[in-house]
Amino acid sequence: MPVGSGRSATARLAASTTATTLLVAAATVAAGWPYWERHRLAAVPNVAVAVALVVAGMLLRGDPSSRRCGELLALGGLCCPLTWLMSWDVGPLPLIAVLGQSVYWVAYAWGLLLYPGNTLRGRADRWWVTSAAVILLGGQVLTVVISRPSWNGFTDGVLWPAPLLVGRARFEAALDVLLVLYVLVPVTFVLLAVARIRAARGLERVVAGPVLLSAGFVALVTAVTYPGLMAEPELGRIEDAVALQGAASIVTPVALLAVGAHRRLLLATTADRLGREIGSPTPASVRAALRALLRDATLEVYYHQPDTCHQPDTEVLVDLHGQVVDLPPEDHRGERSDRPGPEQRWYVPVRSAAGAPVAVLSIDPVLRCHRRQVAAALAAAAAALEQARAQSGLRAQLVRLGEERRRAARTQAHEWALVGRELDDGVRRRLAELAAAAGDVARTVSEPATARALAEIGEGLRAAHGELADIAREAHPAVLERDGLLPALESLAAGLGLGGPSLLQVPTGRFDTTAERAMYAALAAALRAIAAADAVPPPDTAAGMPEPAAAGPVVSELAVGPGVSGLAAGPGVSGLAAGPAAAGPTAGRREWGAARVEVRAEGAMLVGEVTCAVPVAGGVRAAADHARALGGWVAVRGAAGGATTTRVTVPCG
Repeated sequence: MPVGSGRSATARLAASTTATTLLVAAATVAAGWPYWERHRLAAVPNVAVAVALVVAGMLLRGDPSSRRCGELLALGGLCCPLTWLMSWDVGPLPLIAVLGQSVYWVAYAWGLLLYPGNTLRGRADRWWVTSAAVILLGGQVLTVVISRPSWNGFTDGVLWPAPLLVGRARFEAALDVLLVLYVLVPVTFVLLAVARIRAARGLERVVAGPVLLSAGFVALVTAVTYPGLMAEPELGRIEDAVALQGAASIVTPVALLAVGAHRRLLLATTADRLGREIGSPTPASVRAALRALLRDATLEVYYHQPDTCHQPDTEVLVDLHGQVVDLPPEDHRGERSDRPGPEQRWYVPVRSAAGAPVAVLSIDPVLRCHRRQVAAALAAAAAALEQARAQSGLRAQLVRLGEERRRAARTQAHEWALVGRELDDGVRRRLAELAAAAGDVARTVSEPATARALAEIGEGLRAAHGELADIAREAHPAVLERDGLLPALESLAAGLGLGGPSLLQVPTGRFDTTAERAMYAALAAALRAIAAADAVPPPDTAAGMPEPAAAGPVVSELAVGPGVSGLAAGPGVSGLAAGPAAAGPTAGRREWGAARVEVRAEGAMLVGEVTCAVPVAGGVRAAADHARALGGWVAVRGAAGGATTTRVTVPCG
C-alpha cells in the first residue's frame, strides 16, 4: 500500500472514530438523562463504557484479522444508549431498552470470545454463544409477551405487546426459571474465560489474557446483581442495577484499549527489538530472535536452496542444519496448508525485495490473529534472513558432501564385506583343497625328496589358509554380522585373553550395520592395544629386580544394567572370570590399571569411549578411517588418575 493511501486510511479511521465517539456519548447521556440528572457520578463510567467499546471495536474492525470481533464490540457499544431509554418510561422506549440490553450482553460477550480473531475457538464457545443468545434474547421476549409492563417495573401506559398474557403467579414462576438461567450464563462465561487463558500460548496469552480476566470480573458482577434486579421489579432498582453493571463493565473496554496500545507499541518497536535479538545474523540467531519476538517456541525457518543433487533448476527447502525438509506443496495461491489437526502449522513465505523466494516460516496457527505483528517481524528480518540463507546454503553443501562421503563409505564397506566373504568362502576353500591334494600326492609319491617337498607345500597352503582366516575374521567377524557389536567385542576380548578389572559396557541391541562395523574396528584396535601393552614385561622384571605385587592383570568385565549385558565380574553373571591372575599366558604381564570400554547411542550418533592408562589413541585413530569417512570423528581427553578417554563418534543410520 502506498504511504499516501495508508495515511489517508488512518485519517479516515480517526475521523470516523471521533465522530462516532461523540455521537455515542451524546446519545448515552440523552437516553439516560432522567436517571443521570439524579445520579451524575454514575453517568461517567456508563458513558465511558459505551465510548470505549465503540472506539475499541472500530480500531479492531480496521484490522482484517479481527474485523468480526470489532464489529460485535462496536455493536455492543451502540446498544448502551438503547439500554438507558428505560429511564424515560414512555411509549415504546422501555420495550426497546429491555431488548437492547439483551443484544448488548450477547454482542459484548460474543466479541470477547472472538478476541483477538474472527472465529470462535471450539465447540464449547459456539455452544455458549448459541445458548446465551437463546436465553438472553428469548428469555427477554418471553417476559414481554406473558406479562404486563407494571410487572417489569414500568408504567402500564407504555407500549408492551403481551399476546400470551398469563397470571402473575405463573409469570413469577417463569421469572424464577429465567433467573437461574440468567445467572448460569455469566458463570459459564467465567469458566470459558479461565479455560481460554489456561490454553492460550505465546502472543495470544499476552493479548487476550488481560481482556478475558477483566471480562470474567464483569461476568461475576453481572451474576451477583441479577437476583436483585429481578426480585423486586421497580424502575429505580432496575436503573441502579444496570448502572452498577455498566460501572463494573468499564474494566474490559479499558483493558481492550490498553492491550491495543501495547500492540501498537510492539509494532512500532519491532525493528529495534529484532535487531537487538539477532546481533550477528546466523540461521540460529535469526530463528531465536523471531521466536522471542513472536513468542512462539515452535517457530522454524526453512531456507530455499538450489537442488544440486537432482534437478539444479529447482529449489528445495533446508532447515537450520542444512538438512532437506518436506513441506506441504503450494496451492494455486502460493500458500501451503497442513491437514486440520493438533499439529497443524501456518506456513508464511518470505520473499526478497525483488520478489525471489528466500525462506518459509513454520508458525503456530494462533499467530494468524496477529498478522500485522508477523508481517512487521518479517519485514524487519528481511536482510538478516537473506544473510542467514547464504550461510544455510554453505551448510547444505556441507551436508550434501557428508552424505555423498557416507554413501561412498557404505559402498566401500559393502564391497569389502563381499571381498571378505569371497576370501572366506572361495579362496580359503580353494587353499584347503590344494593343501589336501598336495597331501594326497605326497602319500603316493615314492621318492622321499619329492614327497617331502609336497608335504612342505601342503603345510604352507594350510598356514596360508589359517592366516587368511585370521585376516577375514579380524576385518569382518561373522559374529559381528550375525549377533551384533556386544557378542563380537566379547569374543575378541576372550580371544585376547583379557581378564580383570576393566569394564565393557555395550547395549545388547543392534545398530546400523555400517556404524557397527566402523565402531567395531575402532574398539577392536583399542582392545588389541590393551592386550599388547599387558604382554610387555615391566622394566624392573627385565632388569632382574623383583616385581611389586599387583592386584591382577587387566580384565574385561561388564557392568550389568538395564538393556546392557556382556563380560561380567561378579557372581551369577556369565563372562570372563575376575580375580587374581592364575598361572598361564597372562602371568607376569604388566599391570596398566582398570580399562573401560563403553558404547551408547546419543540421538543419531553411536558413541564409543575407551578409558584406560594404556596409550590406545594412536591405534584407535589409525583404525577409525571408516568412522571418519562416515562423518564421524575421534577425540582424546584426559581422565582421572592419569588415564585418557578416547571417544569415537559415528553417525548411526
